[in-house]
Amino acid sequence: MTNVRLIGYTALAVGLINWRYIDFNAGSFALALGLLVLLASLIKPLHAKIEKGAGFFLIVALAGIAIIYSFLA
Repeated sequence: MTNVRLIGYTALAVGLINWRYIDFNAGSFALALGLLVLLASLIKPLHAKIEKGAGFFLIVALAGIAIIYSFLA
């Protein structure tokens, strides 16, 4: 498992847990971000670009914001 998929699975798991137990609005951003990251990791050229460079830091920052927002909402 690569780091990109780990971030995607983490955001997806947090989104699903918050969506199920808190409400839909709390987990929807993390859920959508996790799905987009996992779908992007399935495409090999896009996955290689995300792993190296600024795309990785952008995904980490967005996932962090999504996870924190879902717990605070």
